[in-house]
Order: sequence, then structure tokens, then C-alpha cells
Amino acid sequence: MDLRSGIVIGRVRGIAIRVHWSWLFVFVLVAWRLQGDVAGLVPELSSALRWLAGFAAAAIFFLSVLLHELSHAFVALHHGMTVPSITLFIFGGASNVEGEMKTPGQEFQIAFAGPATSIVIGAILVGASYVVPPVVGSVLFYLGVTNSVLGVFNLLPGFPLDGGRVLRALLWKASGNMEKSTRVAAGAGTTLAWGLIAVGVYYSFATRSLAGVWFVLIGLFLRSSSESAYGQMMVERALEGVRVRAVMREAPEPVAPTMSLQRIVDERVLGRGERALFVGGEGQVLGLFTVVDLARISTEQLATTLARDIMVPVDQIITVGPDTPLLEATQSMTEHDFHQIPVVEDGRMVGVLTRGDVLQQLEVRQRFGR
Repeated sequence: MDLRSGIVIGRVRGIAIRVHWSWLFVFVLVAWRLQGDVAGLVPELSSALRWLAGFAAAAIFFLSVLLHELSHAFVALHHGMTVPSITLFIFGGASNVEGEMKTPGQEFQIAFAGPATSIVIGAILVGASYVVPPVVGSVLFYLGVTNSVLGVFNLLPGFPLDGGRVLRALLWKASGNMEKSTRVAAGAGTTLAWGLIAVGVYYSFATRSLAGVWFVLIGLFLRSSSESAYGQMMVERALEGVRVRAVMREAPEPVAPTMSLQRIVDERVLGRGERALFVGGEGQVLGLFTVVDLARISTEQLATTLARDIMVPVDQIITVGPDTPLLEATQSMTEHDFHQIPVVEDGRMVGVLTRGDVLQQLEVRQRFGR
């Protein structure tokens, strides 16, 4: 699931709040569940008013999940980390915290903040449900229980759930080895995932319904997230301290802005197998285009269309410097779905970094423990 595809609806302390399309399912599900409760308590209420109450309650739930994630983010900011964005999606939320945890204490505080916030919100809403009219009280009670369940579920000891990160922090504190602690916590996450899948399958067969499918979906998501989170940590460890200049390859010969696409296809694409071409001269980069851009031009137009006609201008190209951390450059390529990125210093292209170069470096470092 690509959590970068959501819509940014606002910012809090510079943190982009993004809503993934899958969150709409949860929003409508909560609204449907609560309008049904309201209908049972006040049957004479019109359908429109019931749904209005349901969507209002769903908005409160939306806010409570956001507060859960903001609590993670604010603690991370307190420890000097950066949090570019928070994404709300079908299984809850995810805070994009950049920067490695320096101590087990930091890990524990950031991880525990979210569940603690949800449980506190749940207690407040349940308490408030007893001092308001029954209709409102029913909605607040449901939201309070839901928040409490959300907080408790996130404390389950399976990485990358908050509870798994708490477990990693405790193991890290005891052993002093973050990598080993992550491996154990990730293993616990995988075990928990298979357990949820088994419960979901059993419940569906036992009830002869699809009621257990939700557990299966959560289990599958948790399993995938656990494995990818551990893999990401291993990548970060392997590339720690490596700069782009150690991996980049020599800058390719640029094509002239006035060079025809037909000649480029004959000499560079078919002749050399190049898939990305830089436009410029004497080390200066004017733009870039790929074979995908070339494919959009009809065969008849190749001879009369020039490189400058289809290039992406340099001011729209993501570049890195030779001293940019390799991990940062890799994240830029992944975020923008680039397979190569120019390396520029003082306005001149000094090299190019490709995904293949990064993968080769990663393989070497993991194999030889560097």
C-alpha cells in the first residue's frame, strides 16, 4: 500500500496531514455503525439526521486517530527528529518519522505516546457518555471504547505496531544491540500476524460468515509491514555514513539540445542501450528525458523533433550532490519513482546515481559486513 498517494488536507507544526483513499472506507463504516445506534435510540429521527450524526461521530473518530499519530510526532520532534507527514489509512495511521532512534528511551517514549493518548481519549469519552443525553452518550461511549481498543491493540508486542517498538526498546535496553532487538521484535510481529490470520479464518468458518475477514486483512498487513520495516532498518544500517560520491558512476555524455530524436534513438538508445539521457553540454545540465518520453513520439516525428522539445527542464529535476548521504538520495529516488538521478556540484553534472548502483553497494556491504 503506497501511503504517499494520499491527499494533504492540512499541516500541523509543519507536518503534512495526508488522508489515503482507503480511509474513506473506515469513515463510512463508522458513520454507518453509529447512525444505526442512533436509529435504535431515537426511531422517530429522520434518516438524514441519523446519517448527519453518524458522520459527525466519524469526524470525531478521525480526529482521535490523528491525535494518536500527532502524539508520536510531537515526541519525535522533541527529540530533534523530523516528521514530514502523517498518513491516515484503512488500518489507522502512520507517522513518517525521519532519523534513527539514538537511545532505547527515545524509542520507548515515541512508541508509547500513541497508545497512551488513545487510551486517555477513550477514558474521557466513556466518562463523558454518562453525563450527556442518551443519544449523544451512546455515540460517545462507542467512540470511547473504540479508542481504548485502538490503544490496547497497538500495544500488542509485534513490530512495527507501537507495542512492538516498545518491545524493541526494552530488548535494546537489556542487550545493547538494536539490530538483534529489531529482529526479535519483527519476529514477534510476524507471529502475531499469523495468529490474527488464524483467528480470522477460524471465526469465519465457525460463524459461517465473513466476520473474520477483517482479522485476516489486518494480519496480512501486519506481516507485510513487519518484514518491510525490518528490511528498511537493515538497509539504513548498511548504508549508514555512505555518501553518493562513493557509489555514483561517471557522468554520461549529454546530448545536444538540437540533436534529433531519431539520431538519439539510433546512437544512444539502440547503440548503447541508454534509457535516460541528459541534455546539455560542457558539464552543464539543461534537462533530462527517458525512453518513456521517447516512446510518446511517433516514428514519423522522431527525425524532426529535437531533444530540447521533450526534455524535462533542469529546474524540475531532482538532483543530489556528491556529499549527499546515499540513504537520503535513495529515498528521493523511491519517493519520486526515479531509476536514476543526476549528481550536481556547483551547477555542473559530475556523475549519475542509479538504483542498480545502490542495490549493488547494498549487496556488497551486507555480504561483507561493512
